[in-house]
Amino acid sequence: MTLPRYNPNYFLSTTPNIDDNEELREPQIEAYQAARKHFLIDKSREDAVIILPTGVGKTGLMGILPYGISEGRVLIITPQLTIKDTVIDSLDPENPGNFWIKRKVLESRPLPCLIEYDSSVPKWVLTSASIVVLNIHKLQGRLESSLLNQVESDFFDMIIIDEAHHSTAETWKNAIKYFNKAKIIKVTGTPFRSDGQKIVGKEIYEYLLSRAMANGYIKSLDNITYVPDELHLTIDGDDKLYTVEQVFELLKRDEDWISRSVAYSEECSRKVAWESVKLLKKKKKNSPVPHKIIAVAISIRHAEQIKAIYQEYGLSTAVIHSEVEGEIQSIHKDIETNRVQVVINVMMLSEGYDHPYLSIAAIFRPFRTLLPYVQFVGRVLRAIPEGEAVKVEDNIAEIVSHKNLYLDELWEYFKIASERSNTIKFLKKQKDIEENDEEPLEKGEREAYRQDYGGAEESGAGSVTQDTLIRTELIQKRNKEFKDKQKKIKDVQDLLNLSKEDAERIIDETNTKESKGSLRPDQHFKKVRKDVNIRIREEIVPDLIQRFSIDREGVDLAKCMLLFGQRTKHSWIPRRKSNNAGMLAMLFNDMLKRKIGRKRDDWGPNDFEIADRYTDDILALVEKNLKEFYNLR
Repeated sequence: MTLPRYNPNYFLSTTPNIDDNEELREPQIEAYQAARKHFLIDKSREDAVIILPTGVGKTGLMGILPYGISEGRVLIITPQLTIKDTVIDSLDPENPGNFWIKRKVLESRPLPCLIEYDSSVPKWVLTSASIVVLNIHKLQGRLESSLLNQVESDFFDMIIIDEAHHSTAETWKNAIKYFNKAKIIKVTGTPFRSDGQKIVGKEIYEYLLSRAMANGYIKSLDNITYVPDELHLTIDGDDKLYTVEQVFELLKRDEDWISRSVAYSEECSRKVAWESVKLLKKKKKNSPVPHKIIAVAISIRHAEQIKAIYQEYGLSTAVIHSEVEGEIQSIHKDIETNRVQVVINVMMLSEGYDHPYLSIAAIFRPFRTLLPYVQFVGRVLRAIPEGEAVKVEDNIAEIVSHKNLYLDELWEYFKIASERSNTIKFLKKQKDIEENDEEPLEKGEREAYRQDYGGAEESGAGSVTQDTLIRTELIQKRNKEFKDKQKKIKDVQDLLNLSKEDAERIIDETNTKESKGSLRPDQHFKKVRKDVNIRIREEIVPDLIQRFSIDREGVDLAKCMLLFGQRTKHSWIPRRKSNNAGMLAMLFNDMLKRKIGRKRDDWGPNDFEIADRYTDDILALVEKNLKEFYNLR
């Protein structure tokens, strides 16, 4: 067996196509840049936490994170076999469709050597790897075959933990403690745990679920609840029927008892199954997309009951649970080749399984905490690939459940994201929010106060003198650096059409951040400019609209103190923008313009960075005014 020779500097010496790669998604590039800043510019040794919603591209991000950051081997840890197989399939250098080639990251550059670790892999094979992937169970120190017992503690320079909400468990903590010199990056779509424990580390990047929906990276969501005309329940084998109200009042049972009774009721299950079947038929009508239903059951026996119902409706159905582990690969193939229309799982596909044609989530069990609910719904969020969707409905997923499973409170998590997503889409259609310079700055803001003093005039260009006592090598080096800097300034001026002062500021800021990890000057300028605009349009305004229950298309904010009356500087905004969402966005931009003292088109990189910091102060002021306007405490 011939293996490639290990190159310890592979990730530092290989230059991938990342920052300007149009095949990569915005959150992948931004998260990578945040990691580069964290470890190289800020020189932090704190664990880094990155939050990307399901379907946005976590596996691809893991594939680019080591480049320019890792000074040696990389270990990718997954929490279960399905996720591990997904990561390996996506990053396998022998797979013609692997991520680096498919997304043109390493088109003409060598691919890393990737090895999946298990007990049969000898150490001499491991030493040739640039990336090692394993399931967390291979890190249990009590086992002789554990990786912890096979390699030294400095074997890896970077560890990437997928689905990092698991990382507070003891096995994960012991592994991180053993490889204590490695850079740790934790990637997750759900930055919360059912037990309330916090993920250890600094949150360096989050791509909001609402942004992922608005930008088409994942499906939008509808929640369909089957509501019975009347629900009657029995208790302890008694034939007597009780209404829900009687169960609460007379029998002193709670929602948990009712929801479990509903879950195990074949009649109630049939209603949910039939609603999901109707949705599937509607989706598949006049569409070649092979949409599927994914269902969740309480137990294996329960899953088999639900399978029988779907089969009665004529749908091919597969069940995945812990007792069919040996058949999982075969079942996955049946799903991927569309031989199966319904997949019923008993907590086996709750996270990490990526199949975009799962479009309907049928819930047959109660959920009591947010994490498993979000993970299950996440299975239907992956968007149908571009070019395959033929109608809008193809990229709208549905959740179907029974009213008396009592899932409304958990649905709020997605409902809020969906509402904010709609506001983002609404603002995207309004092109003039940043173009708010028709109202001139007031005279006092444009002119400095004049004092009484005499004038002075010059003629000619003038010159400067310098008296250097000793011409040393340092002086010569300084002169060369000055010439090099002037050339860089000229290049940046030409590239970005900036003034000499702004171009020089970019060069100076870039140089102070150590060239090893800094962004290119043009990329740095583009990033700080985009950050301010995105914060306003895709984060701050959608959040305010949702939190204060503002009608984004209404106009009542025209009477808010910040926008109404002669005393405010912003009273022109309601005359320009006839909807609340647009007025809020324009208000932020107008306040920033007044802070900087220039039109947006004339801002330099430093101006955008100041604006980004000042945005928090504006937000606090706007929140205060909204509370007063809507009489909230």
